[in-house]
Amino acid sequence: MLGILGGMGPLATIDFMQKVVMRCGVGSDQEHMPMLVHNVPQIPDRSACILKGSEDPFPAMLDGLHRLEESGATCVVIPCNTAHFWFERLQAETAITMISILDCVMAEIQQRNLTRIGVMATSATVAAGLYQSRIEAIGAQTLLPDELGQARMMEAIYAIKAGRMVESSAMMEAIFADLQDQGAESVILGCTEIPVGLARLAMEQPEACLDATALLADACVHWYYDTPALAA
Repeated sequence: MLGILGGMGPLATIDFMQKVVMRCGVGSDQEHMPMLVHNVPQIPDRSACILKGSEDPFPAMLDGLHRLEESGATCVVIPCNTAHFWFERLQAETAITMISILDCVMAEIQQRNLTRIGVMATSATVAAGLYQSRIEAIGAQTLLPDELGQARMMEAIYAIKAGRMVESSAMMEAIFADLQDQGAESVILGCTEIPVGLARLAMEQPEACLDATALLADACVHWYYDTPALAA
């Protein structure tokens, strides 16, 4: 039973669930992966906590994790990149499997032997170095938006959360193009709102996008269908 610690934000959670369903490759309802979803948007803002020291979201995330565990989840994922700032602390609080979205992206980068990787993410994810530290550890180069581009990135992310899709997509596409101009071989869509805003572009240029949400969905499908004890 896959548990989804979601709500960060709710549209990103739905996008993740849809990607899981579309990747299952089954022929009936009964063959689909069972999922339990904790879609609670009231979890305090992760970026505000990291950047400004505002209310800590960890207790609310831990409560959601325990609710999923008590409800029968045997693997838990978090479709929010910034929330992975607390991933190790959460994993230490449970014995069940957790799959990291960061690990999924890094596995794809290494499989494709990428050396110049753009990162589109929240300012908190960037400030915490969640992707940069991992990219540099394998000897690759990280490319980031400039200060104005990062500010616009945050505007675009919150525009998605507010339902302003057209406005957000235009800003995100401009930032994506700038990273390509810098020489990015592929760009991490490292906030789960970003694949929503860049859905058209990701469809047109799949090799240029490292869709963290999609890669996490792939890992969940592999976990469920390719594990003999689960598939039996």
